Amino acid sequence: MTERNYTTVNPCVMCQPMGSVMAFKGIENSMVLMHGSQGCSTYMRLHLAHHFREPVDIASTSLSEKGAVYGGSENLKKGLKNVMARYHPKVIGVTTTCLAETIGDDVGRILKEFREEEKDAEDVHIISVSTPSYEESHSTGYIKAVEAIVRYFTESGIGKDIFNNKLNVVLGENIAPEDIRELKRILASNIGPRSFIFMPDTSETFDAPMTGKAEKIFPGGTPQSEIADMKNCAASIGLGITSDNRALDYLEAKYNVPAKRVPMPIGLEYSDRFMSALSEIAGSEIPETYKKERGRLIDAMVDVHKYLYGTRVAIYGDPEMVLGLLSLSLENGMYPVLVAPSCKTSAFKEYALERIDRMNLDCDVKILEGLDFDAFNDAVKEANPEMLIGNSNGKYISQQIGVPLIRVGFPIHDRVGAQRILMMGYRGAMSMVDRITNTILEAKDIELEKKWLQNKESNLPGSCCDRTPAHAHLH
Repeated sequence: MTERNYTTVNPCVMCQPMGSVMAFKGIENSMVLMHGSQGCSTYMRLHLAHHFREPVDIASTSLSEKGAVYGGSENLKKGLKNVMARYHPKVIGVTTTCLAETIGDDVGRILKEFREEEKDAEDVHIISVSTPSYEESHSTGYIKAVEAIVRYFTESGIGKDIFNNKLNVVLGENIAPEDIRELKRILASNIGPRSFIFMPDTSETFDAPMTGKAEKIFPGGTPQSEIADMKNCAASIGLGITSDNRALDYLEAKYNVPAKRVPMPIGLEYSDRFMSALSEIAGSEIPETYKKERGRLIDAMVDVHKYLYGTRVAIYGDPEMVLGLLSLSLENGMYPVLVAPSCKTSAFKEYALERIDRMNLDCDVKILEGLDFDAFNDAVKEANPEMLIGNSNGKYISQQIGVPLIRVGFPIHDRVGAQRILMMGYRGAMSMVDRITNTILEAKDIELEKKWLQNKESNLPGSCCDRTPAHAHLH
């Protein structure tokens, strides 16, 4: 019997170019040129600007009907010239969209021609990534772009092939700038401030301080020289276990840099695993500072256990974040009745079930991968949660069924401060535990206030429930 393919009405994911933009924005002095129609870059800019509350420039080759028929070579070359003239970047990330992929533009050949024709392009690193929007997700686009960047710079001849005894740290997708700053603090304390290469780093480029200067490209990001030096490192660690980390695989296969993968450090257990990995790599004890932070987290978990235990929760969003929040909810006694990663990955279900099975829950946990929001809304109604945890796109079903939504992940477009939400490490877990508990307490307060107002209205003087004059009790 043939399996049915249902139409996706309102996907829970964004397209591949979005992920590639996030990767390139974590590279020092870089600019993205989107090879496709004008609307694609506008869509990306809108989502990123709303989420990070920062101006986000993304150039476009603005393909039209003529380019679709005769090819986009002319548009791509003109777009590269304009980006170089106006932004003066050191890196240009060329990412393709549906239209460029459908007409079959040979981007590699066009870029080769451009370099031969333009002498000014010699000092600019142009890196192309094939990211057709009609397949897979923004997570895939991010993975592809990170791999392309690492490949390009390690093979570029920049720097020397000298062992540096550093640690490569390659991030999973969509990590908030505040989380990146926290991870860098943890790494600096455990293995030394100059002992790691962090890739990609959006802690400044997506959350820039106000300086009074109008910057065309925000300072920050991983320097090109450091990316080139990744092949000389002693080891690599990748944050994320549910999908492939192609950059780590490449460094291990070509340059014999051993790789270790750990879950994103969200919650107690996964933070423990991250800290243990760093301790093992550094060959030293975990610093006392983090032992105390761990103790404070456990104390916070004890404090709120009576509020969180048995709370039915639905978790959705990017797979790595969802896995971390699933772990955090389980270790706090919550019932994750619905777990919905936005896209299907190679290992999410395996790790999620392993984490769930150890808890011997008194409830059924439904894991649904790669849903659209129509199917997700139906699943939420069936699961009957008391709380949702995920991005802003869940607000409609949250309002419809009358349960609170904890906003985390990407995108958050109806609240401010998304770039400053802390989830990683022991401090991030404490912050999340407090947010979840206070949301539950606030929901109870709202319910009590509703009942109080109803009771007050029913007991107003002259109502059918109270025929006694309001001042009668004074006599």
